[in-house]
Amino acid sequence: MECHIKVSNPLTIIAIFAGLAETLATVALVKLPPEIQSIFVYFVMAFPAVIVLLFFFVLYFKNIVLYAPSDFENQDHYLEANEIKQSISFELDKIFTKINKDGKKLTQNEIDKAKSSVEKTVDTITSMSPREKSILDFMGVSAVTSTEISNEFKIHRVTALKYLCRMEDKEIVRKNNGKWVANI
Repeated sequence: MECHIKVSNPLTIIAIFAGLAETLATVALVKLPPEIQSIFVYFVMAFPAVIVLLFFFVLYFKNIVLYAPSDFENQDHYLEANEIKQSISFELDKIFTKINKDGKKLTQNEIDKAKSSVEKTVDTITSMSPREKSILDFMGVSAVTSTEISNEFKIHRVTALKYLCRMEDKEIVRKNNGKWVANI
């Protein structure tokens, strides 16, 4: 009988480490001289408490590191979007600070509106499927029909329309005079 443990995310690794450390510490306790055993018992009791405190610290301040990308429906996009949003927000802060130092004053409302617009664009792009990205790349700046898309990607016209409608719901494309154009 084979037993397979799936180590799929950091939480599993933490659990295995804590369990193994406690088990080995308990085994080692028996082998220690009696005068050291009492000190070691306190360590064995305090160690899980420290692990739990560190876990909650990480959970509160940096919870993204506790999950593997496979834990999420959009596994590639989840981590990518969070890193991109943080980087863009940091860069926008630097740009707006420089603009304000150069004498052109932006209101906090204008800054927040610009950040919101950029975050929405990042969310939209990272939530697209690979096929939707390919369709958007194919469209470029020109207007295309669903038939042109179905011919290009060798998919049924109804399937092409489904992709386009889904992209329209996300406000990535819009229909204009019977053809589809990109909003981005």
